[in-house]
Amino acid sequence: MSENTLIGKPEIRVDAWSKVTGQAEYIADFPLEDVHFGYVLRSPHPHASIRRIDIAKALQIEGVLDVITIEDVPGEKIVGDIIPDRPVLAQEKVRLVGEPVAIVVATSKYVAEQGGKAVKVDYQPLIPVFDPVQALEEGAPLVHASGNLVSHIEVQDGDPKAGFQEADLILEETFYVPHIYPGYLEPEAAQAQWNPDGSLIVWVSSQKPFHDRHLICQVLGLPEEKVIVRVATVGGAFGGKEDSSLAILAALAAWKTKTTVRLVNTREESLLAHPKRHSGQLHYKAGFKKDGTLVTMQVTSYLDTGAYASYGPAVGQLHSEVVTGPYKVPNVRVDTYVVYTNSPIAGAMRGFGAPQANFAAESLMDIAAGKLGIHPVDLRRKNIWRPGDRSYTRVRINQAESLQLSLEIAEKEYRRLKEIPASPGKVSGVGLSLSVQTMGLGFRVPDDSAHALEWLPDGRVRLYLGAPELGQGLMTVAAQITADALGLSLDKIEIALLDTSQVPDGGVSCASRMTYSVGNATIMASRQLIQGLIEEAAKLLDVEPAALYYEKGHVVRKDRPDLAPIPVSEITSRLAENGQILKRQAVFSFPYGPETPDHLPIGMPHVLFCFGAHVIRVEVDPELGTIEPKEIVAIHDVGKIINRSTLEGQVEGAISMGLGYALMEEMKLKPDGKWVDNLTEYLLPTIMDMPPIIKTVFLEVPEESGPHGAKGIGEMGLTPVASAVANAVYDAIGVRVKAIPIRPEAIIKSK
Repeated sequence: MSENTLIGKPEIRVDAWSKVTGQAEYIADFPLEDVHFGYVLRSPHPHASIRRIDIAKALQIEGVLDVITIEDVPGEKIVGDIIPDRPVLAQEKVRLVGEPVAIVVATSKYVAEQGGKAVKVDYQPLIPVFDPVQALEEGAPLVHASGNLVSHIEVQDGDPKAGFQEADLILEETFYVPHIYPGYLEPEAAQAQWNPDGSLIVWVSSQKPFHDRHLICQVLGLPEEKVIVRVATVGGAFGGKEDSSLAILAALAAWKTKTTVRLVNTREESLLAHPKRHSGQLHYKAGFKKDGTLVTMQVTSYLDTGAYASYGPAVGQLHSEVVTGPYKVPNVRVDTYVVYTNSPIAGAMRGFGAPQANFAAESLMDIAAGKLGIHPVDLRRKNIWRPGDRSYTRVRINQAESLQLSLEIAEKEYRRLKEIPASPGKVSGVGLSLSVQTMGLGFRVPDDSAHALEWLPDGRVRLYLGAPELGQGLMTVAAQITADALGLSLDKIEIALLDTSQVPDGGVSCASRMTYSVGNATIMASRQLIQGLIEEAAKLLDVEPAALYYEKGHVVRKDRPDLAPIPVSEITSRLAENGQILKRQAVFSFPYGPETPDHLPIGMPHVLFCFGAHVIRVEVDPELGTIEPKEIVAIHDVGKIINRSTLEGQVEGAISMGLGYALMEEMKLKPDGKWVDNLTEYLLPTIMDMPPIIKTVFLEVPEESGPHGAKGIGEMGLTPVASAVANAVYDAIGVRVKAIPIRPEAIIKSK
C-alpha cells in the first residue's frame, strides 16, 4: 500500500506559515472577550513561615475582583506529578523564592499588579539549605517535615568490591553540574473561562494537557467532563512545560471569580518559579585493567530537586540507568539521591538526567585514557556495548551495532579535525563523546499513545493528534506518516485543535518517543480507516468487501477492472449525507516484553535506547581563558529519517542548548543572596555562539518496533555536547574541568 513516497523527505512544516506570518495564536494574545488578568503574588524568601495574609487593602482597589489564597481551594490543596507535595498556593510556609502565595484578579494587568502590591504577608524567615549533600546531613534545615530525601535509587549488578581488587587502575573523580533554565521563547501562560453551566475551558501552553485536566479537576473538585483543556500554540517547552501549576492557578481564579482569567509569567517569574534541569554532584570510582577493560564502577549522585519533587524521582531513575555510559561493566553499584532543598524546583528538562551523567562518564573515560596511555577512541572501542550485550540493569541492548558505526565515523572525524591548525594566539583541541539516551517513560508506567483519523466528505483526512506540538515538528512528522500510510499528498491531511473533549489521550510530549509512538499509532489507525472505507464502500456498491481494494485515495473494484477507480470523496460524501462519520482510533502501547527485568522500582528500566557520538574542535585562548567552538560533528542513529529538515533542526537546536550547558548557563545564587532572575545575567547562547560548521551524520539502523524503523532524537543531540567540549579543552591546554559551565577563570586558575 505504502511506497514510502513521503518518508525521509524534507517537507516544509505544516505550521510554518502560521508562525512566520504571525497568525499562530499563543496564550498571551489569544482572542477572548471580557478577559480579566491575574497577578500571582510570590514569596521573596527561600524559606519562611507565613504568619498572616492580609488582603483587605487589595480588595478596596477599584478594578480588583478578588484575592485568592489556599483557603479558597475547594478540592485537593496539595498536588504533585509523582509525589503530592506541592501546595496550589503557599500553605503555612514557603519553600522557595517565587512560590505562589496569592492570586489577584482584576480588570487589567496594571490593576492586578497594584492589588498584588497591596496584599500584606507577614513572613517569619527560616534558615534555608541549598546544597543537596548538606541537606542530607544531620541537623540540616527541613524543607519538608518528612525530611529532605525525596528518593534513593539503589542498583547493583555483579560484585564491585571484587572488581576493584581485579583492577590495575582505580580512578576517583567528582563532577559538578548546574541548574539549567529551559529558555523557551514563550514564558509559561494559561487562561481559563468559566461557563454558566459550571464548566471550565482552560487554554494551556503545555506538554501534557490531559494530565493538566486531571490536576485541575483534583484541585477544583470537578468531574473531568466539566473541564476542557485546549492547547494553544506552544512557544517551546523542553520539559519545563510539563509543569501544570500555572494552568491550575488560572482555572482556580476563573472558577472563584466566575470570569475569564489570563495568567502570563514574566521572564523573572519563569526563571524563579518553574522547573529547571537538576544540578548535582556525581562521584565516580572506576576500575580498569591495563589493557583498558572497564571492570567495575561505583557511582554516587546527589541531584538537587529543589523545594518540590516535580519529576525528580523519575529523573533520578533515568539518570541511574545511564551513569555508566554505553559501556559493558560487569560490576556496578549506583546510588542516586534526589534531595529537597530551598533551591528553585528542578523537574523534567531535555535529557532528563542523561546530560548530567554523560558529562561525568565521558569525562571519566578521557581521564582514564590519559592515565592508561590509550587513545580515547580505542578505550571506548574496547568497552562499548556489542550486539547481544545487556546493560547493568539487565536489559538487552537494541541496535548496539550503531555504537560501533558511530565510533568508526567519529574516529575519522576526530583525526580530520586534529589536522586543522589553530588561529593565531589560540590553541586547538578536539574532544569526543559517546552517548546513550533512553526512549519511553519506563517499565510499569502507563505509556499509551492514542490518536484518531477521520475521512472528511471532500476526501481529506483529519488527524486528531492527542499529544502537543511543542515546536519540535511533531505535527509535520505525524502528517507525513499518515499521508504516506494512506497514499495521499501531505496537503490532504489537516490537524485538529488539541481539545481534550475532542481528541484521544496521546500522552505527554516527552521522552524522545513521540515520533515512535505517534507514528505507530497513526499507521495502525490508517489501516483501520482503510478497512472501514472498504466496508462502507461495499455497502454502497452492493458488493462484498473482498471485491474492493484501496489505492492512493481511491477505491478500486477487483471484479470490474474496466471501471475507473472511485475517489474516496464519492464514498465519504455519501456517508456524510446519511449522517455517518468515518473515523478510527488506534492506541499504541510502548513495548515492554516478557524479558523486561522486574527487579527494579516502577519506572525502571527503560528498554529502548538511542546512540550517538559528537566530535568537536574548539580553540582556546590561554591568556583570556575563552573557548570558541569551531566545528562540531554530530553522529546519530535515528533508525529511519522521517523528515530530514526537522531532524537537522532538532540536532542543531540541541547542540545550541548543549553548548549553553557547557560554557555559559547557570541558575545560581548571587553574592547578595538572590537568584539569577533575568536574561542579562543568565546567558543563553545565540547564533553568534554557534560553531561556524555543524555537520550532521545520520545512521539508519532500523528499530524493528518503530514506524518505518524510526526511533527518537529529541534529547539525543544535547546529551553528549558538554562532555565533548570538556574533553576538547583538555586536549587543547591540558586543563581538566570537572564542573560546568566552563568559565574563563576556571581555565586561567588551573594553568
